[in-house]
Amino acid sequence: MQLNRACVAVVMVGMVVLLTACTGGPSQQELFEKATVAQERSDFQAAIAAYQEFVERYPDAPDAPKCQFMIGYLYANHLDDDAAAREAYDAFIRAYPDHVLIKDAQWELDHLGMDVNEIEELNQILGTEPGEAEAGSDTTAG
Repeated sequence: MQLNRACVAVVMVGMVVLLTACTGGPSQQELFEKATVAQERSDFQAAIAAYQEFVERYPDAPDAPKCQFMIGYLYANHLDDDAAAREAYDAFIRAYPDHVLIKDAQWELDHLGMDVNEIEELNQILGTEPGEAEAGSDTTAG
């Protein structure tokens, strides 16, 4: 009888330790800082992993939409992975349809894979013709 009580006590302590471990982990602030530091170091894979962990652990947190957006942004603009970027931006749009970054996510999707010089809106803002920025400023005086 004593042995059974000891076994039950060990099992219960084990369950408490297991439950504590499952609910533990990095805080929102720790994950966000980890992601931004990795991004600043140009370790984009580590930044994406931290942003993804943030979104998975804290989907309703105020910074979750920004983290989801940054996943798409890093894939598109630093890792040239258009498929992963599209998936991340689509996930952002589905999860946060009323967020202030929704137009930015849609713009990124609409221009995925395009060279900056191919984007008409940017050329209009800059006052350049498509391809003009690539040509440089080779002018000759006559």
